Amino acid sequence: MRIRSEFEAETPPSLTPLIDMVFLLLIFFLVATTFSQEEREIGVQLPGTAAVQPLSAVPQQLIVNILQDGTMKVAGQTIKGKELSALLARTARDEPNRSLLIRADLRSLHKYFAGVASMARKCGINPLKIGYIAERPVPMKP
Repeated sequence: MRIRSEFEAETPPSLTPLIDMVFLLLIFFLVATTFSQEEREIGVQLPGTAAVQPLSAVPQQLIVNILQDGTMKVAGQTIKGKELSALLARTARDEPNRSLLIRADLRSLHKYFAGVASMARKCGINPLKIGYIAERPVPMKP
């Protein structure tokens, strides 16, 4: 057993590694949050639903945003019908397991959504997903 001297002072533990780890985690979460917000167009208002289905990670899929006037955007770039068809065909050929998410504005006409969905099916993209906002479920009255 070690006998401590009265003159020995205990050195406090070093907090430097802990502080470094906290800052690295902070930077990681800030960057990850930025990537998850990349495809969200500010002008698109999605319709709501009562079903709640939280996402555990950012999905790996091709995202097509349809604005109110029918303008289509992919990765922040405005794209026309023939260009979108070529992009969908290329995606189906090169990445057969990649799904398609269509985020249509609530105020847009259904024909714009139907056109993109039809184009995706013709190109062979499967599965096709629809973007919406999950709302709180309303209890049914007996």
